[in-house]
Amino acid sequence: MNIIIVGAGQVGYTVAEVLAPKNDVMVVEYDDDAASRANSMLNVSLFKGNGTNPKTLEEAITRHRAEVIIATTSTDESNLFICIMAKRFNPDIKTVARITDPDYLFKTTDKVAEGIDHIFSPELLTGNLISTLATLENAVEYESIESMNMGLATFLVSKEHTDIIGKVVIGLDLPKDVTVVAIYRGDDVILEAETTELHEGDRICVLGSHDGIHEFNRSMGIIREASEIFILGATTAGIHTARLLQQKKRYIKLVEPDHELCSKLTKQFSMTIIKGNFIDPHTLNMENVGRADVVIALGKTDEVNLLACLMCRKLGSKKIISRYSVNEYEDIFDFTGIQSTIGYHRVVANEIIKTLVSDEDAILKMKHEGELFFSLNVNEQSDVCDERLGDIPLPPGCRVACIIREGKQIYPRMDTEYRNGDKVLMYTYNAKIQKLEKMFKTRINHNL
Repeated sequence: MNIIIVGAGQVGYTVAEVLAPKNDVMVVEYDDDAASRANSMLNVSLFKGNGTNPKTLEEAITRHRAEVIIATTSTDESNLFICIMAKRFNPDIKTVARITDPDYLFKTTDKVAEGIDHIFSPELLTGNLISTLATLENAVEYESIESMNMGLATFLVSKEHTDIIGKVVIGLDLPKDVTVVAIYRGDDVILEAETTELHEGDRICVLGSHDGIHEFNRSMGIIREASEIFILGATTAGIHTARLLQQKKRYIKLVEPDHELCSKLTKQFSMTIIKGNFIDPHTLNMENVGRADVVIALGKTDEVNLLACLMCRKLGSKKIISRYSVNEYEDIFDFTGIQSTIGYHRVVANEIIKTLVSDEDAILKMKHEGELFFSLNVNEQSDVCDERLGDIPLPPGCRVACIIREGKQIYPRMDTEYRNGDKVLMYTYNAKIQKLEKMFKTRINHNL
């Protein structure tokens, strides 16, 4: 696929990094440092120039024979303008605009936003994920599959979960609309989940409806209900997260060092706004951050967020969630024991992948290397059609998580049959995807 990315800042660079290995990507950038970094670090072609200039934009589209253009500059207005102009030069080009301000999240239809096919905001997507993760007391990870109204959550088994420790998964009283996809134990991924006995420290990967996932969270036993929540940093993601959690009737304390911003937020929100440096131990101690049910670090830099998390943990905070922007920081957070992290890279990657494939095709890049969650269709030519799951062994590292049939979700058993027209949600770990394609006689959009 021929793709143009306008802007090589943090978002543009991340999008290029995701798409460059399997697509022909051109980056349009006028800043010398950003252009040089993208050109030297990524397998992309570089077009030096201002992407908001119509002449530059038309030349880039023509030269690259672009099928998709993704506008990721730092200005929302510029990104919308780039998409609109791109459609004028090539009506068939697919246009994607990155925005920051929630006011720009309008519906992208021909009548409302002519020329713009899709709008995405990594900051707001991060807020959506974190607000859900914060209210799932036992969860350490969460991904949303909005097109199917489902979610994928990972729950940590702690020593307090005495009702499930020592039990085999098949013996758990699971909600009807969830299924256990995998068990993570140390560095191992266990796909034979039903026959696995749960141990302290295990992480349970669960797929299900949003209500079902919340019910599973309650069934584990809620040690500390998430009612009082500290948010560190009034960034776009921080403010959006605070707004969502307030709608869920949580008590919010938002800590921000910028006095002017605090005054502005005090007029806009009824939540508690605290002016203070949230990497100052005295400030955190004075505000009793250790008594909070959840602490969320959404400062401007990874270094600030990491330091804030470590201090909050020392002060006794039980559940800590943080965002990180630089991919390498994932290992650092894991090393320090901060398990609930939202990676900017993964948020951007998953959204871009969903944008460039059919809205009905769920594809998620998971946290572990080699781990994918995606959908594939059963047709009359498929080897599995009209066969029972138990009779058709899948390639190693593959597991059927759910079947969508006539709009209904079926969590399969060994005697469940594949039928023509089924959409199969498949979880894989270091699996040979080509073997699945051969079995199902279909193409999986895993190359994006």
